[in-house]
Amino acid sequence: MKRDMTKKKKNDNVDEPKGRGFFAYLNRHPIQESALIALVLAFVMEIISRRSLISAVSFTFHSPHFFLAGWAVIFLTLSLAPLFPKKIFIYCLFGILWVSMAITNAVLVVVRTAPFEAVDFSIIRTGLGIITIYMKVWQIILIALAILAALAGIVVLSIKVKSQRVMLRRALIGIGLSALISFGLIVPLNLLGYYPYAFSNLTESYDRYGFTYCFTCSIFDRGVNRPEGYSKDAVEKLTAKIDQETPVKTDATPNVIILQLESFFDVGRLGDVTFSENPIPYFTKLKEEYSSGLLTVPTIGAGTANTEFELVTGMSHHDFGTGEYPYKSFLQRQSCESVPYLLGELGYTSHAIHNYSATFYARNVAYASLGFDSFTPIEYMNGLEYNPLGWAKDKILTEMILDALHSTDGRDMILTISVQGHGKYIAAEDPRITATSGSIDEDTLASLTYYINQINEMDDFLRDLTTALSFENFGEEVLLIMYGDHLPSMALTQDDFAEGNMYQTDYVVWSNRPLERETRDLYAYQLSAYALSKVGISRGNVIRLHQTELAAGTEDYGDELRLLEYDLVNGKKYAYGKTERYEIKDMQMGVKEITLTSIAPLGEKTFLASGTNFTEWSVVYLNGKKCNTVYVSPTHLRVTGKELKPGDTVTVEQVSVDRVRLGATDPIVYRASDAPPPKSWGERFGWTIPVGAIVFFGLLELTVVLLRRNKKKKK
Repeated sequence: MKRDMTKKKKNDNVDEPKGRGFFAYLNRHPIQESALIALVLAFVMEIISRRSLISAVSFTFHSPHFFLAGWAVIFLTLSLAPLFPKKIFIYCLFGILWVSMAITNAVLVVVRTAPFEAVDFSIIRTGLGIITIYMKVWQIILIALAILAALAGIVVLSIKVKSQRVMLRRALIGIGLSALISFGLIVPLNLLGYYPYAFSNLTESYDRYGFTYCFTCSIFDRGVNRPEGYSKDAVEKLTAKIDQETPVKTDATPNVIILQLESFFDVGRLGDVTFSENPIPYFTKLKEEYSSGLLTVPTIGAGTANTEFELVTGMSHHDFGTGEYPYKSFLQRQSCESVPYLLGELGYTSHAIHNYSATFYARNVAYASLGFDSFTPIEYMNGLEYNPLGWAKDKILTEMILDALHSTDGRDMILTISVQGHGKYIAAEDPRITATSGSIDEDTLASLTYYINQINEMDDFLRDLTTALSFENFGEEVLLIMYGDHLPSMALTQDDFAEGNMYQTDYVVWSNRPLERETRDLYAYQLSAYALSKVGISRGNVIRLHQTELAAGTEDYGDELRLLEYDLVNGKKYAYGKTERYEIKDMQMGVKEITLTSIAPLGEKTFLASGTNFTEWSVVYLNGKKCNTVYVSPTHLRVTGKELKPGDTVTVEQVSVDRVRLGATDPIVYRASDAPPPKSWGERFGWTIPVGAIVFFGLLELTVVLLRRNKKKKK
């Protein structure tokens, strides 16, 4: 009897599934329960991510197989809930996570015109650094409060929800069934071509195939998929063809500069828009005088690093995983055939320059894997000016490019990434150039007005740069490839364009020596090969493949390109004889060395660090600990709150916007001999002697006077 009472007490907080009715039935049958909740959740998520009930209904009935694919994925996650005594809490937890991702997707489509992908989790740190540009303070506070409220709700729910008896056998059957449905539905239909695994247009794909399916693909789809027929013979046959038709040659060796202009395109391509004056008169002139055309890029409104990747490697980003950033994936651990490596074989020194943080898209790591010898980010720059949004103006890049060119005696290859044209695009105050339109709404027109005034300044930068690089001023041959990375993230549609589409920007191939002019539309991954062919540089498997097919006028050679990409990135590297051809570089940060030459006390708990090329991102470390550092000038930093003691070790480090330590000077050890000698008694107190004497004799004289007066009164 006593044993029975103990058993009853132990299970007091566990409810037995009981009762009648629909919900009671679901409670006793976890498979049906999970499936139904997943069905409702899948539909709600489509409403949220599409921001339209009608669009969600249309998608569900017109593309039921894609809707069911999304449902199957959600069902698989929810099928885990019946394994827990508090399954209602687990259902709510997974539901909140899925709905939150759908809301995030809806917001990102509006803000950056690109949907939410799994890779966004890897660049959260990057996004937090610029969140204040896209959102107001009260919006950030509201989001933070909403997150805290959601977390508090989850905690309360976990406490309040009563436990139920776990029906383990049914729960395990449910997991197995959901897994069978998910993989049995998606994998075979994927292999048969009914479900795509690669998306050429992410935004359209999310609309066509549904948020859940596309987001799931972005989790598992990485690298280049193995092409059909991949083998050693296939690769060797392709490389032999390239060698025969485009042998390795180098007719000239000019300095090569690749200039990526943030969100830049020729706004003259817009249809129903009139400008008070041409915002980019110099770029228009360059298009008329040098080889130019439309450039098809892999992204809209965001994804700068992926366009950059195509230019540097010649590889098509669409052949990689869904929404993948190669800078954040395989380039974090392995090298890759690229323009810097190929030109390095000719004796070039390669530099990268970016007037924003080194860690943006993990460039501080990826650039070393791409073969750059040096990288100068904003943390290594002085003399910056900023636009109203806080982005550094591009005019600084002329000086940075010249510094890189002058840093070596030989030829240089320079990749320069600008940032001034970056969004968010706000209403401009007293704009110098205005825009009018009969079809674009007022908010978009206000954003466009701000944008055209920014690219007008970028156009001035192009004029200054080409003037500085002219043969008369620079004295060496230069090949300059300039292009826009993607369209700006504003509410423009295809109907607003009179020429080209929303995946096309503009490019110009400029040289300070005569080159044959040509108008030709290209893909971004073809541009470097095309420009290098104009000066007789032909090296590397991918570059020479493009040059072969461009010369032949071949429009579709994607299978051959994909074969090379897979072999070089994920395959056996048959093109290199199964060896790693390139080693990751020991990349130098900045072309001007930052040095610490001396340290000296300034007073109590204050000292001065002296050296060269300090910037606003220079931070003094005392015995390995960060100090409160005040930037004084490129040669001086002041430290407060710390007192130097003999034996202390001091270094100066460059620290990124998100607190990543990028580089450090050689340390200096503070010695007793470096300290000023202690002050003598006279030096410490000498100034008090005359003052004290004056006060003493003054008081003495006053005392005597008072005593005399007192004697007179008594008489």
